[in-house]
Amino acid sequence: MRVVAFELALTREISDTALAARFDGEPMVQSFRVGISGRVWITTAEALTVPGFGRPWMAARLTELRDEMGSRAFERALRAGLRVHASAPVALPLAA
Repeated sequence: MRVVAFELALTREISDTALAARFDGEPMVQSFRVGISGRVWITTAEALTVPGFGRPWMAARLTELRDEMGSRAFERALRAGLRVHASAPVALPLAA
């Protein structure tokens, strides 16, 4: 699945703090359905650190994760509800 295919397969879900148990106890998350049986999520606090967060960003991140994990492990993780993290920020040199 290319990035564009992921973007078309993503449906944003409505936030609901009552579903915290589904998201490792996190009450505020940004979650997406992926196709028919997959789900991906990120905490709202972490999503707010991502410039331009939304479907295109999530699609690109999913493409990266599929390449890192391999297709079979990635599909299993989506069915279980894959928690996504923003990429680690590039370290900036400290001023002397």
